[in-house]
Amino acid sequence: MAFNRASLPALAMAAALGAGVGALTMTLAGDDARQCREGAAATTDAAEAQTATRRVAAAFASPDATAAGVRRAVPAGGQGIDAADAQPPPDVDAMLRDLLTLAWNDRRDMRAKLEDFLVEHPGPDGIAIASRGVFDLADNREVLPGTALAELYLEQDDPAFRRVLAQVASLRGDNRLIELHVAEAGAGLRSTVAADRQRALVELARTRHAAAADLAAPLLADRDTGVVLDALLALRATGNQRHLPQVQGLLQHPDEAVRWLARDVATDLRRLSDQARTRIADSELSAELPPLPLPPANCSATG
Repeated sequence: MAFNRASLPALAMAAALGAGVGALTMTLAGDDARQCREGAAATTDAAEAQTATRRVAAAFASPDATAAGVRRAVPAGGQGIDAADAQPPPDVDAMLRDLLTLAWNDRRDMRAKLEDFLVEHPGPDGIAIASRGVFDLADNREVLPGTALAELYLEQDDPAFRRVLAQVASLRGDNRLIELHVAEAGAGLRSTVAADRQRALVELARTRHAAAADLAAPLLADRDTGVVLDALLALRATGNQRHLPQVQGLLQHPDEAVRWLARDVATDLRRLSDQARTRIADSELSAELPPLPLPPANCSATG
């Protein structure tokens, strides 16, 4: 079969592309294999730590402990971990389904299930999954009533989980918990350390509620430029048209960065009514949920 001379550059290009794709595939396969090996080692370490915690919890459990689980703090650590005790990475979807299902032979209500889940799964991953579960039940007051939200809020210590509980209550039209949480999150605004004030402003921004904007607005006059910028960002995330005049007061600020951000925030607030964000919006709450753990790498095709 004869080839046209004009087709030779195209064939050369195709060959080069084929070689490039092959090299890229080999590189990605090598990276995936390395990720799987590192992930397996990390999973084994995490599983050993979780197994130790479960064993210590069992040792500390009282003889009359029920299926609701042990709700007391247990010491971390442990020795004598067997390799056979290592568990695979958690299946987040399965954990959520189990958390949100009230089985006929389980006498616990949703509040008790959430409490037990957080005891069994301490740390950011457990908080993220429990928060997602609370969010998914925002429209189901029968399974997760307002009294359960309030009781969990008062009993739990993690600020992110407490924030989600308060935001779900506000989504339902009850702002008492979110106003309490805003007051707690804003405590750092009174600090003489600029970094503390900035951290408080970041936490207030995550609430997405106008009560947080009321606390953040006075910080627009802070002596520290970094605090002023974070206050503007908090107003963008939590404010409404009622806060527009305070933001416009910075349009003549001597710092160019402050002037630029103030114009941008003013544009956003101008679009909102003075009743916006007086209760949490579903989309804004969804954006502030703690991130769920990533699924494990697919290692079935790597060696």
